[in-house]
Amino acid sequence: MILRLNTDIAAGTVGLVFAAVLWLPREEIGRLSIIFPRAILVLLCLIAIALIVKGVIRPGGRQVEITGSPRRLFTVIAGFFLWWGLVEVLGFLVTTLVAFFALTWYLARVETRVTWQRLLIWTPVILGLVIVFYLTFKEVLNVRLPTGLFF
Repeated sequence: MILRLNTDIAAGTVGLVFAAVLWLPREEIGRLSIIFPRAILVLLCLIAIALIVKGVIRPGGRQVEITGSPRRLFTVIAGFFLWWGLVEVLGFLVTTLVAFFALTWYLARVETRVTWQRLLIWTPVILGLVIVFYLTFKEVLNVRLPTGLFF
């Protein structure tokens, strides 16, 4: 499908909606823990507003070609919502590991047949990514991650 679209206004609008969704539940976070996320949200809003202003002042309509399977896109989106819902129940580490393995398998099977041997080869990379995310949020950014039933 090919769309003619002012991508600056579209991206700015998506950025503002995304920032608004992240801004609403901020009361649950402690005063010191909110400093970094608030700075990122303010920066996101400024960039989004600049994109909208640029799109209005000097519109640049572009052709956007959407390729791929809409079913696959909505399946991945549903998977992220499922991860978001289960992270409080099972904990960040377990849920994220399962989600990364499922996402890797689901997206890789489009190109080739995925065997257990191939998933075992990808295991160190997936474990490394999840551990880096965990340590970055837990130790560097000092964000309290959900522990759930397991970790």
